[in-house]
Amino acid sequence: MPAAGNGMFIRFCGMFAGRPICRKMPGRIPKPSCFTLMPRFFQTICHDARALAPYARRNREAHATRLHPEPEHEYRVAFQRDRDRLVHARAFRRLKHKRQVFLITEGDHFRTRMTHTLEVAQISRTIARALALNEDLVEAIALGHDLGHTPFGHLGEKVLDDLLQGRDTLDDSLPGRSYGGFKHNYQSLRVVDLLEQKYDFPGLNLTAAVREGILKHTRLKRGQYAYPDFNTNGLAFEREVATTLEGQVVAVADEVAQRTHDFEDGLRAGLVSLEEIQTLEIVRRVEHSENLGEQRRNNHYLYDNRLINGLINLLVSDLISEGLRRLQTFVREPAGCPRFDEEIIHFSAGVDVMQNELNKFIYQRIIFRPEVRYADEEAREMLRALFRLYLQDASLIPATAQLFAAMPHNHAPAERARAIADFIAGMTDNFAIAEFHRLRELGLPVPEVDLYALRRGRRGKPPLAPS
Repeated sequence: MPAAGNGMFIRFCGMFAGRPICRKMPGRIPKPSCFTLMPRFFQTICHDARALAPYARRNREAHATRLHPEPEHEYRVAFQRDRDRLVHARAFRRLKHKRQVFLITEGDHFRTRMTHTLEVAQISRTIARALALNEDLVEAIALGHDLGHTPFGHLGEKVLDDLLQGRDTLDDSLPGRSYGGFKHNYQSLRVVDLLEQKYDFPGLNLTAAVREGILKHTRLKRGQYAYPDFNTNGLAFEREVATTLEGQVVAVADEVAQRTHDFEDGLRAGLVSLEEIQTLEIVRRVEHSENLGEQRRNNHYLYDNRLINGLINLLVSDLISEGLRRLQTFVREPAGCPRFDEEIIHFSAGVDVMQNELNKFIYQRIIFRPEVRYADEEAREMLRALFRLYLQDASLIPATAQLFAAMPHNHAPAERARAIADFIAGMTDNFAIAEFHRLRELGLPVPEVDLYALRRGRRGKPPLAPS
């Protein structure tokens, strides 16, 4: 963090009646022996008092916000357990074979949904540490935020939303009425609340702060989505942004990761030239501050690396400094658990303009390029065909008994459609392709889809290869 940010942080600490954020516990703290684990309660109190700012979310009592009562762990606090449960979830492991922007077959170095998630977690922890927030909480939110993403990126999300909103009737296979729609942040919450099955209760039983952060990492668009079994306990659903700073950190870290790694992947793939990116004010600022002119002329590979590093540093540093400035007017509830009514963690006005310009450039020059979107139509028709075949004959779904076990005997149309959407959303790109191929081999009516384009690259052309 820049020196100016440090000075602001020190001045900000003075607002709290002379009590430093990293204050010591009264009395002498004994060191636990190497054979004795520090008691959980003692560990929690020490961590909260020494490591967290007054506006951070505390570990104390977090376990009481779980949907299903369960005993606390001996030496792991609640947010640590949430993080660990997410890492060990099957939905988390599947992220490694889900598309971010480029198909995973296009090259070994392009981001997947898994690497994106890890980058969000890293950026989130950096911001959280600078602001003395709860790092376990931000990491848990970051690791779970994209568990509801579909195969083939946002295209798959659009296909399922069209089907569940009634916009796509699959040639009258569906009645054309809304079944609640589909959005990946709501689906991520559905995964952790219901679909993951590892315990004697539904889902992963995460704490309310983690669940809220997962749901609110992107816009809620309340009123457009009506998910079944949607439990709003602890979510402050009436508020658009997360009520914890940790949740707000993950939301903006997601934007930083998307902007910078999509930009880098486009550069590596040769979709944009060095001349084109000079039109961006944020690129010119980083070039000037990092003195990159000579490398741009003589060493493109090193230039790309330092440019991306500079972009991340500029955006993260701005978030920290602006967050500290806004925190000078922060609001705390009487109970002592900080809850925020408005967005605190966001870019300053000047940097916000630049990062929005960068985002527009990425969509126009990278994401919407034919070289990137070449297989979208194949993926769209493949997912629609899978939905239609499962709707007509549920026995085609692997492990049908488990999928429909919780449904009424008559399988109401809305519940049936939602269960099929759950199954397709959980697929990886590879599994969706293999499942389509299996059903085609059974002789079932499916559209002509160029599976080679989805598996091997652009209709037989060599795949994009990052330098």
